[in-house]
Amino acid sequence: MKMKLSYSTYFSKVYGGWLGKCIGGVIGTQVEGKKELHSFTEENVFPKEIPPNDDLDLQVLWLHTIQQRGLFITSRDLAEEWIEHCWYWFNEYGRFLKNFLRGIDPPTSGWFDNEYFCESMGCPIRSEIWGFIFPGNPDLATKYAEMDGVLDHHRNSVWAEKFYSAIESMVFFEDDIEKLIHIGLNYVPKNSRLYNLISLVLKCWKKGLPWKDARSEVLKKFGSPDFTSVFQNVGFTLIALLWGNYDFSKTMLIAINSGYDTDCTCATAGAILGAILGADGIPEKWKAPLNDEFVMGFDLPRKSYRISYLARETCDVGILATKVINDKVEITNAPKVHTSIRLNRRSPPIEVQIDYLGLPAIRKGQEKDIAVILKNNLHYSISGVLSLEVPKGWSASEPLHIILEANERSSVNFKVKAPSTGILWDKNIITAVLQLSDGTTIRKAFGLCGARLWKVIGPFWKGIAPYEDRASIDEEYIDEALLSSQDLDALFKNCEEISAPTSLIPLDEYFPVKTEYAVYLYHKFYCPDERQVTLVIGANGPIKVWTNGRFLGKYEGSYIWHPLMYRIDVTLKQGVNSVVIKYVKKTESAKISFDIFKYNVKRLPGFSVWQIDLGSILD
Repeated sequence: MKMKLSYSTYFSKVYGGWLGKCIGGVIGTQVEGKKELHSFTEENVFPKEIPPNDDLDLQVLWLHTIQQRGLFITSRDLAEEWIEHCWYWFNEYGRFLKNFLRGIDPPTSGWFDNEYFCESMGCPIRSEIWGFIFPGNPDLATKYAEMDGVLDHHRNSVWAEKFYSAIESMVFFEDDIEKLIHIGLNYVPKNSRLYNLISLVLKCWKKGLPWKDARSEVLKKFGSPDFTSVFQNVGFTLIALLWGNYDFSKTMLIAINSGYDTDCTCATAGAILGAILGADGIPEKWKAPLNDEFVMGFDLPRKSYRISYLARETCDVGILATKVINDKVEITNAPKVHTSIRLNRRSPPIEVQIDYLGLPAIRKGQEKDIAVILKNNLHYSISGVLSLEVPKGWSASEPLHIILEANERSSVNFKVKAPSTGILWDKNIITAVLQLSDGTTIRKAFGLCGARLWKVIGPFWKGIAPYEDRASIDEEYIDEALLSSQDLDALFKNCEEISAPTSLIPLDEYFPVKTEYAVYLYHKFYCPDERQVTLVIGANGPIKVWTNGRFLGKYEGSYIWHPLMYRIDVTLKQGVNSVVIKYVKKTESAKISFDIFKYNVKRLPGFSVWQIDLGSILD
């Protein structure tokens, strides 16, 4: 039996959800990133101006994607629409752009070269759209949430988006917050940190702790220096919902006063409670400042920026979904939907996917295995020749003859080899080409990241006591005046070479000693033109930096690594450039990262602020 949902209830709850989302985003943005307890009240919680909020913006884009591409979208559809319309580059968003523009598709784009931000809040905040268009069907909602989350996240963050989307799918049939949380938990692995976090919040609730004490428990067990970390912020959102006790004002104030990623916690708590209460259940004093309007941070063609219109559009998609894909629910008294949304599944005759069989990266001279996965969706067999087209200076396995029966899926392994001399570019596009016997050609382009090449002098240290070794940033282990010369190749000749497939330089793999030590790291690279950039370095020990023979400075004082610790503005020359980093390891494990950043001043969509057109000089 299908569950029945009247359109009036459906619309009221979707409208209430979007209102709550917008209210929470507006109030939370003003103290986003401030970790202390706040003391906002109903009288001073609203800012003077209504800001845009990425929590909502990307979901409006996802709705646009469905309107343009149909109900049966894929992760790649979402990624392509992001590239076309959205300029956001912050944190994990920037890592997604960097990966996808290098030809690395989801889900790999969500975890590769994204060590710090892959379990943060950027995708859990995009959950509402999936719950709202699939009312009463958390299986479908979580399927789409996962398809979304893997663009720029991994594991616990993706599970958090699924958790929220399941709750938001069931708010149309269940009003009890605690029951909704348990429904969401069905989509979270029981051995995960996220599951343990949610269980901790429920335990604090059952014990009757005050909300501030529950907040402290979350921070004791799951606190992170990253204010966007998924764990503490999901915890604060649930604390706001449970301790708010269905009171919209109380819920919003607990969420914002808990601090950290407040635009996210307030917006999600507001969306869930807003959907439970319905639009009319949200107090007028909270709705009035918005005047039923939302603001977007990037350009997207829309007929209206009214929240009520967004709710109507969302419900239109939800109505269509119940007729095509959501067979668990019937929406009664629904208006007729006039739309051109594609309702059938778009399956290409032959699907081509890539399995990197490890990292989507290759180092100097490396021969790497790549799997090309073919799926024949036709009702008859096909045959043809499968080959790889590789960049100049690369090599690949010989073409292979392929036969695929109807509906057969097959995986074919190839080897590709990167050059040992010349330039190994960060971005390298390879194309799988299937030439069928009937003359049809199918092509699938994908990217392999060229590992950044570093040369290393060191490590150096002094044994100063029976149980202690010491290294210093101020002690010269080589003549550092030579680092300002132009003959760095001679200085670093015959030194250890390190290949870094991501921004992190894997020193521990090459020097697994537990002592303090100092190393000098040299990277020579090619830049296609002169440009103003920012060197972005993270290091859990002090560093000195030279670029193109010029000493840039000493940086020290931070020992908990994050990738945005030190930012140094420089001018890159057209042609050959160099950077030398002296790094002193002060802890048992080395952690140092390097990247090159250029602001997207014009806010152009599809622009990677992390520079992807540079290449390591291998000679």
